[in-house]
Amino acid sequence: MSPVPVGSLCQYCKGINVETISQPGGHAHAHSLAVIQQSAQQGCALCGWFVTLTWSREIDNEMREVEPPTSAGRQSTDRFHVRPVGPGYLGQSHICLTDETGEYQTTGLEVCRLEGDLAPDDCPIPVCRALSDTASPETQETALSWLKQCEVEHDCNNLSIPGPNNTYVLPGRLVDLRSFTPTTPIIRLVETFALPGNITNTPGFYSTLSYCWGISPFYNTTSANLTSSLTQIPFNILPQTFKDAFLITTQLGTPFIWIDALCIIQNSLHDWEIESAKMPYIYSLSRFCIAADATAVAEGGCFNSHNHSPQHPRRKEAAPLIIPSILASTSQISRLYIYPRHHHFTNSQAPISDAPISTRGWCFQERFLSPRTLHYTSEQLYWECRQDFKSEDLINNTQGQPWGTMPGALAQLYDPTFRPEHVVRTWYKSIVAPYSRRSLTKETDRLPAIGGVARVYAHLLSQAEKRIRNAETQTWVEGWVERLKVKQYDLVENSAYIAGIWGHQIGHGLSWRRRKGTKKPVAGHGRKRTNTFSWISVDGPVEHFYGYIEATRLVKWNVPLLNPLDPFGGVGECEITLEGNVIEGKLGYYHHGDANAGEWRVFVDIPPDGELDHGTVDIGSVDIDEETDELADIKASNGLVVRDVWILATSMRNTLDVYALVLVQTVEDDGKVTYQRLGLLWIKSPGRMPVAGRAPRHTYRGVTCRNTCPLCSSMVDSHGKEFHYKTLALLQMNRDEAFQQIVIV
Repeated sequence: MSPVPVGSLCQYCKGINVETISQPGGHAHAHSLAVIQQSAQQGCALCGWFVTLTWSREIDNEMREVEPPTSAGRQSTDRFHVRPVGPGYLGQSHICLTDETGEYQTTGLEVCRLEGDLAPDDCPIPVCRALSDTASPETQETALSWLKQCEVEHDCNNLSIPGPNNTYVLPGRLVDLRSFTPTTPIIRLVETFALPGNITNTPGFYSTLSYCWGISPFYNTTSANLTSSLTQIPFNILPQTFKDAFLITTQLGTPFIWIDALCIIQNSLHDWEIESAKMPYIYSLSRFCIAADATAVAEGGCFNSHNHSPQHPRRKEAAPLIIPSILASTSQISRLYIYPRHHHFTNSQAPISDAPISTRGWCFQERFLSPRTLHYTSEQLYWECRQDFKSEDLINNTQGQPWGTMPGALAQLYDPTFRPEHVVRTWYKSIVAPYSRRSLTKETDRLPAIGGVARVYAHLLSQAEKRIRNAETQTWVEGWVERLKVKQYDLVENSAYIAGIWGHQIGHGLSWRRRKGTKKPVAGHGRKRTNTFSWISVDGPVEHFYGYIEATRLVKWNVPLLNPLDPFGGVGECEITLEGNVIEGKLGYYHHGDANAGEWRVFVDIPPDGELDHGTVDIGSVDIDEETDELADIKASNGLVVRDVWILATSMRNTLDVYALVLVQTVEDDGKVTYQRLGLLWIKSPGRMPVAGRAPRHTYRGVTCRNTCPLCSSMVDSHGKEFHYKTLALLQMNRDEAFQQIVIV
């Protein structure tokens, strides 16, 4: 998009430059809001942006009511100013239109000045860089400077995953680039064990590549061409992304690169099992990772010059207003870049988060585990390491803060104050939730594609447990209290990794549901759903709920590994034995007076208790994992048909607010009783029921309740205490006869 023309700027905006807005108080502008609005109507682009920004209604009214200042020594044009604000916590500067007191101001416009233009020494406006394309020498110089700065100033490589006995776990093969030049691109595979020790004992002697394969076949290593590839790989028939990655790697002074398609024998399951188990070490021990964000296919290349025109210096939907001016002090030309919208940091990562590889499951751990990543996007080059995030135009520099980047998130997990529950909680919130939104060509890869991250979390969880058990920095009293907190879990149970969930705080791991707003597929075509207790049993995004009190305990588990070399990879049909409160109930579907609206609800029979009568209690609505043919028939009956179910409490937010699994029972031929999960039930305490006035908004069996259903009715016992039927249901879940062990598959 072309820059906004400046020929129509009003008399108040024409004088804006790095000198005038750097003065105390900023650049003097119009004397009233009405004048600014009139300038906007007459075509001034900058005034137009100011008046269309978000103004508080109260601020707008106050500004209109206040007359222009008339006090001695002040001119009428001093009423409003344009001044910089920032850099602020996002590491960016903005300009805003403000009154003379500085009390009221508009939402900021992002602003920067062009690199090379002169400015006052104390100029608060950040520098931006003119972009060419990501294949340019300027881009490579920028990449090299970032890399060297990180290696000198940061400790990003110190957070690598330790291998067995603290040894380096290296890939079996690498692509050797020591004879590669742009004019004579000679490359070959090399067996890592054949390399001299002075190379392999040095971390970071190779790079890695993160990219999308696409659907078109391309050259890769097979058992048939392995021998010839160890002599030389035919360069000309390789996909463009590989060729660009070779060039980037050598220009950054790195002699080897690891690419899965070339370094793993693609038609050998045995080789795949060995090398895929090493992936977390391969990426975390690399010098840097090259992310080909600009394309969705291997043939697309890394550089944006292949398929895209570089944007300068922002994304195409944010065309800048470029204001050139002659500085009074130096007679030099100065340019200000002003943007029509406020770019939050989350948007600054949009070229990365919107990239094709950000939708792919395998690429998640590649980005998470790499100590440094160079993102070659369709817009420009971005840098991401464990301690920083930068863009080539310099606008998005976050001043040494990771600000939620994936590598930065891993660095935060090494916080020595993190307890095991903190580690586990971040697994479900920061790893499972975003990862489950990604797609995979093979659904069987769902666990292997995140196995490297799981291995890191196993290490972090182990370290957190050791800190508690050793209590090295605590007094003996504090250490005794900390050890007492984890006494209920043994070390094996804590470290258990079972089909994507952790043994530690098992109730939290079980309390998941399909993310709201996503379509629930209908099971069919003979597909057997396995490992129903885990989030991996459903397609699409999921979310977990955290209860402060664990309501179930992991007794034992059986996890058959598909790859014996990788305890964090694919699994077969697992079983977990849980101990907790289990009660029987009925599951039915009820409409809300509308054929298109309804919900699944669970009912429990409450036996007589003291002076209270028994009754059937509606204990809550259920988020169903997927609708089977049987459930579809029940749904169509609108409450006329119900299904026997069993309820297992998993965790509690408080004593009357419970997350629970809704299960169905199967009796096998040998008499063994197992359970499968149907969905997640949230039993809300009466205090959480939303009300309008005194009339509850919920429904009871499809009918809007008017404070008369068993869910809301109250009775008074001999002690004068109120009991809700729902409360009785929760009390029933704590009875001794409800406490038992069950097997979930």
